[in-house]
Amino acid sequence: MVAKGQGDGTVSAWVEYKNAQGRVYWYHPGERKSVWDKPNELKSARERAMDTTPWREYKSGDRSYYVNKETKESTWKIPADLQAFLDTIPDEPAPATAARPSKSMSPALSPATPPRGATPTHEAVGTAALRQQTSSVTRHATPVYATQEEAEAAFQSLLQRKNVNASSTWEQTLREIITEPLYKALRTLAERKAVFHRYVDELKAQQAARREQKSAELRPKMLRAVPDLKPYASYATFKKKLGTHPLWSELEDEEQAVSIFEAIRQDFREKEAARQKARGEQRRAQFLALLQKIEIRPTTRWKDVQPQVPVADMPLTEQLRVFEDHMARVEADEREQQQGHGHSRQDRKARDAFRSLLEERIKEGTLHARSTWASFFPMIREDERLLNMTRISSGSSAQDLFYDALDALEREFAGYMRSVQTSMREHQTLAREAADWDAWKETVQESDMIRALPEHTLRALFDECVYQSERDTRDMRRRTERRLRHYADDLRYAFRHVEPPLDIHASFEEVLPRIRMLPEYMALERAGDDETTTTARAAWDRYVRRQTEKLADAMYAPGRSRTDYTDLDDAGEERKRKEPPEFPDPRAVRRRTEYET
Repeated sequence: MVAKGQGDGTVSAWVEYKNAQGRVYWYHPGERKSVWDKPNELKSARERAMDTTPWREYKSGDRSYYVNKETKESTWKIPADLQAFLDTIPDEPAPATAARPSKSMSPALSPATPPRGATPTHEAVGTAALRQQTSSVTRHATPVYATQEEAEAAFQSLLQRKNVNASSTWEQTLREIITEPLYKALRTLAERKAVFHRYVDELKAQQAARREQKSAELRPKMLRAVPDLKPYASYATFKKKLGTHPLWSELEDEEQAVSIFEAIRQDFREKEAARQKARGEQRRAQFLALLQKIEIRPTTRWKDVQPQVPVADMPLTEQLRVFEDHMARVEADEREQQQGHGHSRQDRKARDAFRSLLEERIKEGTLHARSTWASFFPMIREDERLLNMTRISSGSSAQDLFYDALDALEREFAGYMRSVQTSMREHQTLAREAADWDAWKETVQESDMIRALPEHTLRALFDECVYQSERDTRDMRRRTERRLRHYADDLRYAFRHVEPPLDIHASFEEVLPRIRMLPEYMALERAGDDETTTTARAAWDRYVRRQTEKLADAMYAPGRSRTDYTDLDDAGEERKRKEPPEFPDPRAVRRRTEYET
């Protein structure tokens, strides 16, 4: 007995069966093919219309639920938009399938075994049917999904419906979901636990991102609300000043308040430290200028000088330090004169003049933390201060002084970089290309220390941020490629153990339906994103090439053991054999390999 087709009076040869678990599949005797999905010629008009939408209908026991394959959303009730669309389709009864063959039918027309995988063939499903018939029947019907992604989306919808949050544990959640039908959307406990932890990690990441964004919004507002906060202020003082402010009610908890306070206090401390440093340098320069106007000899004492250089706002310890440094230079000059080494004094003057040249270049921006002697030398080749350095007889050379200045610039540049990176993290600003310059500059100049820097220093800091971003991108790409190579190696190893063996003469598209269900392929798919197919194809091509080489070598030396080729597995291009072995005797080859290893 046969069934009619889609309203045109044609005959449908598809036969409907059920496996041991009660799941329905269809078999085509003429094509000797069995499928899980209902053939199009047996579908009603409403079923064919649903195929044009992103929604798919599944069964869990006697209940139907719907999954959106694009958004991964699942629901027990038919979506309103889908219902409205199906209401426009006229009712048309689905064609009846053909009657099942009787037991007296010939073996060629006996009932089909259920399919294995998404697009199986009739010949490859015998072992799967045997395993299904011998498995135990579960208490509840297991939901069936076309892909692993749909199954994970259904399980995540169960977690969302049970209000699983970032603080939930697997043990607590398991007690709440184990009796739900969607608990069986994933086949193993390990898969369920992995999806649960991934779901919780995503919730934690979202919560942390929202918290960080909120802190970034509140920090500048609170900073403006307490402009008179001292660098040594405590959290209690901070809370007392802002406890009644409307901004305080926007904080999530005490921990967030402490975090914002620490950031604000650190900003105040940096500003105060920069202010004190600039003020101290100015005081020392003024005090040294006063000392240089006084006639000082090596025998001059501090008590003789102190009344002549009154500096009210300079600590006594700093005055003594500057005086001692100046006295050291005076004593050195005196020793040079006494010893008759006038050239030593000339050398020192030449070095001082060259140092002033370096300072001028630093202010101009032509000498910076990323300069090299090879790039800097052509700029000062004709300068008289450099020529004088070539005539000194002892002491530091021009290159030595250059590298001393470069070390100081690098230390200063590193401090600026730390401040810039802190600002970038707080405002989530990126510096990946030249187009990011304006947004980056506006962000980092919120710091007084960075705002005071000249344009060329800001450019150098921006270039360093771009370089670090490009370096991180390259490192991440290398790590991804290395991880994909490992997954590809695992996949090639899995090819050897597929039963029945894969046909090495088949194309990648022909074997793809069989290898898609391998755990190694699924792992590659989860890790590779858009490069999954390319990586899997390369692994298949390499596997085919290696197996072809093995067959060729086996034909040349039939007595050779399979284990003799283990040293050639997964070899690179430089290790592949370019010509047949010179020893037809397998034992000779084995001895040679043994000695070489």
